[in-house]
Amino acid sequence: MKTLSEWESKRRLPDLPYPQEALAVSRDKAQEFVAALGKPMVAKASGVAHKTEGGLVRFGVSAQTVGPIWDELAAAGDGTVLLAEQVSAELELIVGGYRDPSFGPLVTVGIGGIAAEIFGDVVALLAPPEPGELAAAVKQLSGHKLLQGIRGGPPVDIGALARIVDSVAGLLVDDPMVAEVDCNPVMVCKGKPLVVDALVVLADDAGA
Repeated sequence: MKTLSEWESKRRLPDLPYPQEALAVSRDKAQEFVAALGKPMVAKASGVAHKTEGGLVRFGVSAQTVGPIWDELAAAGDGTVLLAEQVSAELELIVGGYRDPSFGPLVTVGIGGIAAEIFGDVVALLAPPEPGELAAAVKQLSGHKLLQGIRGGPPVDIGALARIVDSVAGLLVDDPMVAEVDCNPVMVCKGKPLVVDALVVLADDAGA
């Protein structure tokens, strides 16, 4: 299996909603992007699996601090650094997909964050799902009430979530070399899901 970098993976899923982001190929480009955006950023080493566990993600990056951070993360990865707008969320979700030997391509949706690690609160659907199937499926989640809004907040936009699921399903159906897709986390901000990280895994005989 070959796991694509986060940046490469997102290029396979161009229609998904992402934070503002850029792949900084140099320290100067990193400073230019962060200064132009004028918001706190997240910096991630590129081309490295398990970035968070390896301590290769930095939060609250500013134009004043991004230079040495880019130097460190670029050296630890493939020589580039992924910079993305830092977002806060009222809920984290997971959207993914894989090929089941019996059923073929499946897409999965679940509650993310700590709940995912403890409870494995996930539902699976055949890809591509039928219209309206996702709305019914998420009601099977143990934490489905979280999607209705937290502490008076807006409910999750199920239509927008369905479009993310459909994009993942479409990639699996259209490209038999894609073995697995993992969008984690999908952060819900004011009811709208935003794909913060994504990974695509290719079969052994697939090209990059």
